[in-house]
Amino acid sequence: MKRSRRRKLCVLSIINVFLIIILIACSNVLQQRNAIKAERQVFNSVDDLQKLSLIQPGEQPSGDIPKDKKTDPDGIQGKNGTGSFFEDSEKAGTEISSAGTAEDLFFAYSQLPYYKEEYAERYYDYQVQNPDFTHEKVITDVNIGLDNDFYKNIKMLEDGYDITVLVNKYNKLPDDFKPELVELEPSMCAPGRGPQHLREEAAQAFIKMHEAAKQINLNITAYGTYRSISTQHAIWNNAVNSGRTIEDVDSLNSRGGHSEHHTGLAVDVVLNSYSVLNTGEYEWYKDKAHEYGFIIRYPEGKEHITGYNYEPWHLRYVGQEFAEDIYNSGLTYEEYYVTVIQSRKSMKVLSIKQNDDSAANR
Repeated sequence: MKRSRRRKLCVLSIINVFLIIILIACSNVLQQRNAIKAERQVFNSVDDLQKLSLIQPGEQPSGDIPKDKKTDPDGIQGKNGTGSFFEDSEKAGTEISSAGTAEDLFFAYSQLPYYKEEYAERYYDYQVQNPDFTHEKVITDVNIGLDNDFYKNIKMLEDGYDITVLVNKYNKLPDDFKPELVELEPSMCAPGRGPQHLREEAAQAFIKMHEAAKQINLNITAYGTYRSISTQHAIWNNAVNSGRTIEDVDSLNSRGGHSEHHTGLAVDVVLNSYSVLNTGEYEWYKDKAHEYGFIIRYPEGKEHITGYNYEPWHLRYVGQEFAEDIYNSGLTYEEYYVTVIQSRKSMKVLSIKQNDDSAANR
């Protein structure tokens, strides 16, 4: 009798252990499901994603963002390393939309090759000011500097001798900058303008373009090429002192150190009236200049990006590969530079660093 009772107790104990194990397993499964549900709730519809500009209208989401990626420890951490800087900012105290937090938004941003983690706060502020902008445009504009007024937050250039250098109202050449130049033949220059100079690469490309145009009885001549920084200072100051507003002067004239003419890579191909639009020369080079490595630097309708009025006469040498790509893309040089050229340079620097580290560890 005692043995039977003990046997029953043993069986009941085993059953209780199994029940406890099953309950624990069920509890864990339920917690995992709740976590997944909560995570997916951040992006619960295509409409929500479109509100955040994470996908374009009509585009379908590719899947959920992994939870471990949302923390983005490299690009989102605050200055003190205690969490997202958004948590410390009064402006970022709320979600950017009902669809997800700023951290979610910036995970999508960080997937672009031209994303810069040091600009994370600027991206966010600019997005708040321009909620309808796509994430590509937000990052492109901020990388250019367009979240600041022109001539604000100026960067001193260290790559002035690179043929791809971006000189504009946010990027300034050092006051002592001067490239090596060659003089163009007088026959290739506009009458009465005096000697004209370009860097060797740009000069050779201009000569080829000039001679090709000559074959069809067109005469593309250099009206303005290299200009020193001190000369540009004088031009800008004289224009302001003439009674024009600074805003008007800035729309047409660069301030000293900010002109592409300092590089020896820019050439104005204009008539004395600064008009080329109704000429056969313009009709030819607007669709041919890129074949020789030149782009129309300040295109029509892009004044808000370049900071200058449309200048169909201002050509900039960037090399044939980039010129053709820019021509086909329809982008301004600012947009192309920060999304393509700068990304390539960053990847090259990273590759060199990785190779150096690898060699050091051998």
